Amino acid sequence: MNHISYIEHEQIDVQKWDNCIEEAGNSLIYGYSWWLDSMSPGWHGLVLNDYEAVMPLTWRKKYGICYLYQPFCTAALGVFFKKHINPCIEDFFKAIPTVYKYWDIDINEKNEIVNGVQYFKRTNQLIDLRDGYKEICKNYSRLAGRMINKARGLHIDIVRDEPAGIIVSLFQKEYRRKIKVSDYEYIILAKCCEMAKDKGMLKSYIAKSATGIILAFYIVLYDDHFGYSLLGGSTPEGKDMGAFYLLTDAAIHDQCNNNKIFRFEGSDQEGIAFFNRQFGAVPVSYLHIKHNRLPSLLKFLK
Repeated sequence: MNHISYIEHEQIDVQKWDNCIEEAGNSLIYGYSWWLDSMSPGWHGLVLNDYEAVMPLTWRKKYGICYLYQPFCTAALGVFFKKHINPCIEDFFKAIPTVYKYWDIDINEKNEIVNGVQYFKRTNQLIDLRDGYKEICKNYSRLAGRMINKARGLHIDIVRDEPAGIIVSLFQKEYRRKIKVSDYEYIILAKCCEMAKDKGMLKSYIAKSATGIILAFYIVLYDDHFGYSLLGGSTPEGKDMGAFYLLTDAAIHDQCNNNKIFRFEGSDQEGIAFFNRQFGAVPVSYLHIKHNRLPSLLKFLK
């Protein structure tokens, strides 16, 4: 008989948890304990039987109320399950303790619609890298090809493997007004990225002009299944020069021939989605879940 247990952070068997993520048919790097420990300290979990399937519960407390949230730069979580397991996703959501009065989370593309909760479809964009770089380039748009050639013609230099913290700081400085997250979120992200680099699961890129001016920056995670577009952008000058097109092409090139899929992540914004399509990315839907168990007055305000 299947049984889903709610396990608080201190009681989770980390080795069994990570083994489940590693063996999952829908494994994502965000599900590993080391990522969760960094990006959502004190997370709890739901576990099917002896860690045959797991669901991280990333939570916070505000005004005495516990709620589930999506950690910064963590594209999707939800239920992860070993390949021979076909769990009922709805049962996991029914097992979420009532102490969590509000849910605002994203679940991975292998989790189906959950009845009884409000959900919205979101879009990710993926590129199959198994055909090799030359074949993938054939799917680039004319615009992408033109911008990449422009950047090369301007002798933009790509510097690999700079400390991830530098790139996080560059991103924070450039996009502080557009992306409303606290300084703390950037601090823990930088630490998490350094941990990923130590594990051999991160590549970093900086584009510099011929005179050494930083024009664009990029962090890509990777595991046995995917390359993950985690964080990147460019300065206004770099945008005009095609610098981020050049970095994206470099990141795709570096991940080819390893039987992987490149995940662009964050493709709901039309400007970002348009950019991703220039590289032949294919849309994939996943779900954003909202559920409100707050008391009547708070529910109305929320």
